[in-house]
Amino acid sequence: MTTSGGTALQRHRFLVLPPVGFAAGAYALPQSTKLLRQLVPAVGPVETLSGVPVRVVASAASDGTKVVELTADEVALLQAQAPGLRIVPERRYMPARAPRLRVRHRISARQPAPLATVTLRVTTGEGAAAAPLPDCVLVVLTDTEAGVGVEGVTNSRGELKVRLPQDLAALPLVAAYPLHGAWPREWKALRLGGPRLDLALPALDVRFADSRRRLYPDSGPSHGQGVRVAVIDTGVGPHSALPVALGRNTTLVEPVDRWEDEDGHGTHVAGLIAGRPAADGGTGAGAFWGEAAQVRLHAYRVFEHGQAGASNAAIREAIRQAVLDGCDILNLSLGGGDSDPAISEAIQFARLSGAVCLVAAGNDGGPVSFPASDPLAVAVAAVGVRHAWPSHAATARHQGPPYGKHQSFFARFSNRGPQVRLCAPGVGIISTIPGDRYGVMDGTSMACPVAAGVLARVLALSSQVLHAPRDARRSEAILTLAARCAEDLGMPAAMQGKGLAR
Repeated sequence: MTTSGGTALQRHRFLVLPPVGFAAGAYALPQSTKLLRQLVPAVGPVETLSGVPVRVVASAASDGTKVVELTADEVALLQAQAPGLRIVPERRYMPARAPRLRVRHRISARQPAPLATVTLRVTTGEGAAAAPLPDCVLVVLTDTEAGVGVEGVTNSRGELKVRLPQDLAALPLVAAYPLHGAWPREWKALRLGGPRLDLALPALDVRFADSRRRLYPDSGPSHGQGVRVAVIDTGVGPHSALPVALGRNTTLVEPVDRWEDEDGHGTHVAGLIAGRPAADGGTGAGAFWGEAAQVRLHAYRVFEHGQAGASNAAIREAIRQAVLDGCDILNLSLGGGDSDPAISEAIQFARLSGAVCLVAAGNDGGPVSFPASDPLAVAVAAVGVRHAWPSHAATARHQGPPYGKHQSFFARFSNRGPQVRLCAPGVGIISTIPGDRYGVMDGTSMACPVAAGVLARVLALSSQVLHAPRDARRSEAILTLAARCAEDLGMPAAMQGKGLAR
């Protein structure tokens, strides 16, 4: 997340917002409307009312949200010239994945022992049945206390070449986090027997009874008819098991039709809501269903190519657009940082328009992060089911107390607090990955879409609420449905909220 700290001479990004809402309209004085319309993206700076040079990065509408670069002094000057406009820092939010092992300090070439190249090869299965696994993140720690080591991603042959101290007889800790096709695994005191090391991971079977399937065994083709669900994320697909009814890119700087997923996170999220078997069935894929396979799935990509995190301007625009497109439930598996008026206003707009925003509570084991902490959002925490993963899978590291009904436990990583409204499974969750693949992820990012899909089921069966006028009373009725159907797992309310989404 970025903020506007620093010296008065440093330029930072800000959002320039109309006095109220998403466009100047009748609430802005003529000079404010004129200024907003002057602020158009260009290669060079634009001269504003008082001669303040402003570089306009992006624009949502001619008299709507603008993303600009300014110094602190220029912000003050601009605000003085147009006191009706709101200028807030640009913030960035990350996908709500569970934390993984990371290298804090890379191995130095100047260390006492010389370095040697070791090829790490990742496979699913062993021996003659071993298949190379690309796109797998490998983390090798040579000093676990200091976090010293190397990391990288396997190539198409499932290999990653790393430079390690030549006198190292064993690796203190190695972790493998596959994007698809296998379960994650960690090894301690792994012996080095030469210039090559083979790492075998438990292969993924989409028919495996993970935490979600154990808690919701009735997932199938009949749920969610008539409900529109928005996935505001890294994009969706392509995946033959995910028919997207409408897709948009709302980054404000990329083509609107560039909404497909470059990361994998958004596709995984979408599959938990609306996944259905591929047309040809695939290998075992016929067993995979999301929680509400009949919903109309909308994809809103807010993560810009090459950028760390999604801008609050993109998220704000995605929420606005999803509401205008008629979505009933908006899923935001992202977060981080303090409250943000630009996004809060968009969440309020959704609530006033008969829609609800379900938001991942966060994954650092602390207080509920923003935007889940917004009073009008529905914060979703993560639970798991004991031993709902293959032996040796690294998923086990997320299990811990408290324990509840159905062999459930509260995920170690999940944030908690009075803002939590619901909980859902988010540990060792199987779902779709771009390219007609399937993978395992952990996080409140996974719990949130499960809860969204389950709520879509309930809403589809509640015709009176589904077809009610789109106003704040409709939103409240949807929230009432969610609370009434939730199941108490016997955990503290600050962890489970009203209970397991049902």
